[in-house]
Amino acid sequence: MDTQRLLNSVGKEIFVNYFYDFKNCTNKAILAQKLLDENPKATELGGQITRINCASRIINDKNALKEALAIILSSKRLSYDIISKARKIKSNEI
Repeated sequence: MDTQRLLNSVGKEIFVNYFYDFKNCTNKAILAQKLLDENPKATELGGQITRINCASRIINDKNALKEALAIILSSKRLSYDIISKARKIKSNEI
């Protein structure tokens, strides 16, 4: 599994901000619509389904999740808020 590629498909900031939405998703169509509605750069519902699928693959593989969070935490382009949320996810999930 190429965690970096999956994470890029989701987006680091989206992965962190919607982590628990992805983790607890029971209806992809509803979550996809939420992602589409709440993200101005999102344009296609199908793209949001791809995001959900990629995020789920990362979350369901503990090694991939560790790797994804390490990538996020080492990023120099993310805000302090996102890094802080990623640290909380790491401490709660790993």
